[in-house]
Amino acid sequence: MDSSPAPAEPPPAPTPPSDPAWRRRLTGPGAAAAVLAAFWVLMLASLWHKSQTFDELGGATAGYTYWRFNDYRLDPESGNLPQRLVALPLLSGHYQFPSRDSAAWHSSNVWVLGYQWLYQSGNDAIGMLRRSRAVSGLLAVLLGALVWAWSRRLFGPWGGLLSLLLFVLSPAILANGALVTTDTAVALSFFAAVGGLWALLQRLTPLRLAGSALAMAALFVTKMSAPLIVPIALLLLAARLLAGGELPVAFGPWRGRLAGRGAQALAFAGAALVHALVAWAVIWASYGFRFSALADTRGGDRLFHRWELLLGKPDPLTLFGQLDLDPAQKTAVYHLLQNPALQSEPWAPTHVEALDYVRQKLLTPAQAQTLERLLAAPPPEWSARVIDFFRRHQLLPEAYLFGQSYMLRFSHLRNAFLNGEVSLTGWWWFFPYTFLVKTPLVVFGILALAVAAAVVRRRAPGAPPGWYATLPLWTLLGVYWIAAMLGNLNIGHRHLLPTYPPMVVLAGAAAWWLEGWGGAGRTVRSAFTSLSGRLAGAALGLLVAVLAAQVLVVFPNYLAFFNVLAGGPAHAYRHLVDSSLDWGQDLPGLERYLDRHPATGPVYLSYFGSASPNYYLSPAKHVRYLFSYLGQECPPAMVVVRLPLDNLKLRLAALVRDNPDYNIVGEGRTGANEESLALLLQPDALRLTGGTYCISASMLQPVMYQVQGPLGPWNPRYEAAYQTLAARVRPLLSADPKVRLAALGQHPLEDWVTTLSYYRMCRLARLTAFLREREPDDNVNHSILVYKLSDADVARAVDGPPPPFGTDFIRTVYGAGLP
Repeated sequence: MDSSPAPAEPPPAPTPPSDPAWRRRLTGPGAAAAVLAAFWVLMLASLWHKSQTFDELGGATAGYTYWRFNDYRLDPESGNLPQRLVALPLLSGHYQFPSRDSAAWHSSNVWVLGYQWLYQSGNDAIGMLRRSRAVSGLLAVLLGALVWAWSRRLFGPWGGLLSLLLFVLSPAILANGALVTTDTAVALSFFAAVGGLWALLQRLTPLRLAGSALAMAALFVTKMSAPLIVPIALLLLAARLLAGGELPVAFGPWRGRLAGRGAQALAFAGAALVHALVAWAVIWASYGFRFSALADTRGGDRLFHRWELLLGKPDPLTLFGQLDLDPAQKTAVYHLLQNPALQSEPWAPTHVEALDYVRQKLLTPAQAQTLERLLAAPPPEWSARVIDFFRRHQLLPEAYLFGQSYMLRFSHLRNAFLNGEVSLTGWWWFFPYTFLVKTPLVVFGILALAVAAAVVRRRAPGAPPGWYATLPLWTLLGVYWIAAMLGNLNIGHRHLLPTYPPMVVLAGAAAWWLEGWGGAGRTVRSAFTSLSGRLAGAALGLLVAVLAAQVLVVFPNYLAFFNVLAGGPAHAYRHLVDSSLDWGQDLPGLERYLDRHPATGPVYLSYFGSASPNYYLSPAKHVRYLFSYLGQECPPAMVVVRLPLDNLKLRLAALVRDNPDYNIVGEGRTGANEESLALLLQPDALRLTGGTYCISASMLQPVMYQVQGPLGPWNPRYEAAYQTLAARVRPLLSADPKVRLAALGQHPLEDWVTTLSYYRMCRLARLTAFLREREPDDNVNHSILVYKLSDADVARAVDGPPPPFGTDFIRTVYGAGLP
């Protein structure tokens, strides 16, 4: 490329006046608007019969509560602005929201509350989702318009059209563009912020300063990864100062040019201060100019995670070990720690209760003072200390700081899957691999033509643009790619969405093979004057046509798109899961599949997602639920209830009527005025038999489990734990009520609840370990795999010899400290 810097700000590339009218219309704003309109319709049409994907529940619910209640407790780790935008069409729908006296509201549980709102409050969940998706799709349209305008400025009308076509025909954009998530808004915000900043660095005016500052502020209330814009801005600023050239400045009647780098740096420092102040004000405005995330703290309301957890402070169980306890105290604490409830997330409510109990009942005054000193110690990491400083001095809203802390805390360890492997920290090559297999191969061909054009045009007289004009695009690509590869959030290709706009703009360089470039008042001679140029232009047209045909063929399953390097979508589940393939979107597809293929036996479902299978699947299907994630409709194997003794017979009759799939067992007086009962699933509902097994791809792979669960390949440790659980649970599978009742009496009912839950999870893990050794019999849009299993197949998987063992990677990670 041209080694000398281009003019500080070349004018837009004009359409050569000799162009015929039809060419001007084909590459003009009207054509771009038509393409974007068709793009919006295509996105919505592809999602019309798709169920709610995982993160959409949180985005819609949180945004609605921001507007309705001025409360920011729900999903603060996601961006405030995109959640508000997608909730706008829901404000006029008069939808019934769950009571704010519920436990889910008090504990800020967006998953339970959103599930209740969408599926249990009598609302039209499908209609709500479609309205919000329409708004999110408009953000993708706006992003496409910016792509077209930027590419047109650099590479002329044909370059703008080519970049726009590459954008709207991208399966990644089509799959995520209209979802009710923050991904599209993040890509738009990064692209707009970089573009606005680059324009400001070329010419300093009030309008450009305001536009750049607002774009930057929007980015900071769109995604918690917004600080990534800082190194991008510093690199662009350094390049602008090193490139030299005067800086035009126009403020009101005063107009001039700053020639020295010192004066320019001072001017840019003032602009940076304006950016910081605007961002600070917009952040506060987004949270109602209130520090507390909670609008009302009556009733013991709290955020979903405690600040001690987010700031990385030692949890209560660790603090106990730092106290000088005597033998009697150690024995008491040891017995306390045997409570299964304490095996949950650190700083869960049960941990806090244990801490308070130890402090009040077991510690001496001196020990209590030591404990208070340990609790008051600053966070161990510097980033957490900075956030804690801002929180204690209320320099930013609590919900915003919560989101930043959440990102720093939980982005380092996250269950991830890639090519048969499971990891908690991910792989540096995860995103390069996803880009390689989820990008149509013809796009790589177009990128190669763009590179060839950039090389060839160096010999063209006055060929724009040089390295300087495209620098912001390269900088955004480079910094974002480095951050993605160094990060541990390997849960979905969608996180690369911000890299697609700059990439397709740069790909607009390939348009030179069609018509040549016009820019800075010059027109570069078309490459069509040579045979190689004509061949390259024909190849470019063919590649775009193939891409369009491929997009039409894949419709509407863009999330499941994989190219032939991964074996196509049919084998995608062996390479990637989660939001790269199966994000819970195909419940309507499963309903249609079961209509077309009526099952002769029971239908089992293990579903990955936060949507409601019961909402999308008709009761006539009689679906039985296996362990699922989140599994809000998977009926618990056992529920312990306590009924008052007054009108006990009537209460028991109502309990039997309302729970036909359960047997009432374990009756016993637990107090003067109540009876303790257990609702235990009937044996047929607890057992597995031959039938049609519908397994979400994300559930087939051993990744959607807790660290304490069967996470990773099946191994001897999991097999031993499963056999112990199976032996304990086996009497409960008996049809003889006496056998079941006798078994229940051997352990407390609360212990049985935990045992049965863990048993069902391990049973699915063992079953899927067998299923991974065979090809599915069918699939639903590649995201739900269908297996036709006989009674013998199920017996072999659940009760037969163990499946092939793999590496116990959890033991490898934790060693002696295995959870």
